[in-house]
Amino acid sequence: MHGIIWGTEMVTHNIRAFAFAILGFAFGTYIIIFLLTQDLSSIDFAKALSHITTTISINIIFWLAFIKLLWKFKLFYPWLVQVPDLSGKWEGTINSNWENGDLNPIPMEITIEQTFLNVQVRIKTEESRSFSLGASFNIDKDRGQQQLFYSYLNTPKPGVRERSGIHYGSALLLFDGFEVDDMEGEYWTSRETTGEMNLKRVKDA
Repeated sequence: MHGIIWGTEMVTHNIRAFAFAILGFAFGTYIIIFLLTQDLSSIDFAKALSHITTTISINIIFWLAFIKLLWKFKLFYPWLVQVPDLSGKWEGTINSNWENGDLNPIPMEITIEQTFLNVQVRIKTEESRSFSLGASFNIDKDRGQQQLFYSYLNTPKPGVRERSGIHYGSALLLFDGFEVDDMEGEYWTSRETTGEMNLKRVKDA
């Protein structure tokens, strides 16, 4: 696997925690607005009803900001957010058994762009680029598993396709915790080759 990868994150989040968070934030927002705008000795019920619209607007803005950016804050780990923020610049090497394992480790540069609902990974090496076809986090605290799995299509540069053809593959990256600075993993391809990957974060997003 030598190249650029684009992926889509698919992960099962804590639905119950999200339900409580959404309802709790909406209720808290309404109470704060109510207390700041009402005279408790003479409640204006028309105004109280208008607070619902304001509450909905504030909640929509907050959760849109959460999906885009706020999910990265440590405050939400791990009770609400189940996956780490892998965004940033990465560098690493690929060790492949292609050509009977005689190849030297292949350097690669990686850029990961991630939101709460999506992750895009770009990897490039000297010879080829890969485009992922799908990706999924596997987070299982009980078994101590934290993994990113993706499938991809690899397209080598035209000048090397005589010895390295276009092919499909799958890769599995392992990491630990939420402060991730290095990952390791392996991959398999449709041309019956395998290999190992070692990555190190060199710059945060």
